[in-house]
Amino acid sequence: MIKIELVEDKKAWDNIASSSSPSTVLQSWDWGDFQVSLGRKIWRIGVYDDDVLVGVALAQLIPTKLRTHIYVSNGPVIRREKVKEYMPKLIGYLKALAIQEKVHFVRIDPLYKDDELINKELSDMGMKRSQTFTQSENKWLLDVTEEEESLLRNMRKSTRYEIKKAEREGVTVYSSDKIEDYKQFEKLFLITAKRQNFIPHPITYYEKQFTTLTKGGIYKAYCAVRNGEVLATALISFYGDTASYLHASSLSNPEVNKYMAPPALVWQAIKDTKAKGMKYFDFWGIALTDDPKHPWAGFTRFKKGFGGFLFKVVRSYDIPTSPRYPLIALMDATRESWGIWYYKLLKLLKR
Repeated sequence: MIKIELVEDKKAWDNIASSSSPSTVLQSWDWGDFQVSLGRKIWRIGVYDDDVLVGVALAQLIPTKLRTHIYVSNGPVIRREKVKEYMPKLIGYLKALAIQEKVHFVRIDPLYKDDELINKELSDMGMKRSQTFTQSENKWLLDVTEEEESLLRNMRKSTRYEIKKAEREGVTVYSSDKIEDYKQFEKLFLITAKRQNFIPHPITYYEKQFTTLTKGGIYKAYCAVRNGEVLATALISFYGDTASYLHASSLSNPEVNKYMAPPALVWQAIKDTKAKGMKYFDFWGIALTDDPKHPWAGFTRFKKGFGGFLFKVVRSYDIPTSPRYPLIALMDATRESWGIWYYKLLKLLKR
């Protein structure tokens, strides 16, 4: 008998949430604690088969003026072969929860490989394919189970050269769960956001993420240093069989760039992932084009330089619960056109 109940056992939760491959920190128990630290309402929902926990869905309330919804980020975690058996009951629970909370829709984006069959199965359950995505659909993954020599050999020649050059230049990399090392990330991140002209979350978002996830032992700040100066930083999670390269920052000027600190940092993180017995290093999203004019061209080339493969995730699906949903879907579908002006307005308001 399949039933849906809230889960209160952290160990039982993480046993299931970390079992997916690639794993996602966004469905961990600690990620739920992080959402609570932001003031968000969450539900840790379990799928039980004959009283055995077989699937989980960390759901969070996302309150906005135009599109308040419940979001299951990179979830639910249900074995792919059990989707048709377990998902309908969970969808019914989520729909009832959404009506109770008076939200416009529920969004899920499980980490299933995109193909015709999974899209048909989810659509047949009455869900609507989202007009846009929340998490990256185009992940770049590196299998770290190979020998180090093989990992180096499979890199782009220029990336190998940069790693070796950083070593010759005296760049060293360390990881830490101390707040003072997080502050090094924060300092460089604000510089990076200004340089690359993007709008980050409020800076407290990153600090709360760090302090919450490090308590669970699944998060590290990485710093690349030369002669006592921090040149590059990153925040990386380690959960299940996957390390995730979530946030990164660096100094950037001709003098600093020649030391190749970012490649050295990532290479150390990859080696640490391998040493932990994990399977994947998740670089997160990339562009699907090699067009040098694409806004993601720079970091796409950087990530792909380490070798790896494209993991194309199924587009997120929505469970509509409001007459306003068609308007929300239309806004999502046209975001590329109106979104440019929206973000320009946000930047002006932040000045």
